[in-house]
Amino acid sequence: MGVVVTDAALIDRLEAMLTQAARKGQLMTYAEVARALCVPPPYVIHQTAEAIEALMRRHASVGAPQLASMVISKARGGLPAPGYFVLMAALGIYDGPAEGPEARAFHQAEVARCLAAFA
Repeated sequence: MGVVVTDAALIDRLEAMLTQAARKGQLMTYAEVARALCVPPPYVIHQTAEAIEALMRRHASVGAPQLASMVISKARGGLPAPGYFVLMAALGIYDGPAEGPEARAFHQAEVARCLAAFA
């Protein structure tokens, strides 16, 4: 049986881990997050992404800094996966493409917001 991504305890652990990352000024890859959370196979990255999305919804509901911004895709040159931008748009936080200068500027601003909030 896999991790239940709607499990509040998992989301709390994820939030604590990303808060620590923000305090250290350290971005993490999806794989690093999955390993740190001990997400079991199969579909490790997918399960991790679902947990991150649940955290994004939690933060959006209270206007908190998006700690999910501390998680990047190794393959996207320091940007989160496209789903990050899609969900940010669905939450009414971002209105732009999932790549390119606008996406990079938005992501950098969210990372700066996290760093300022948890420094």
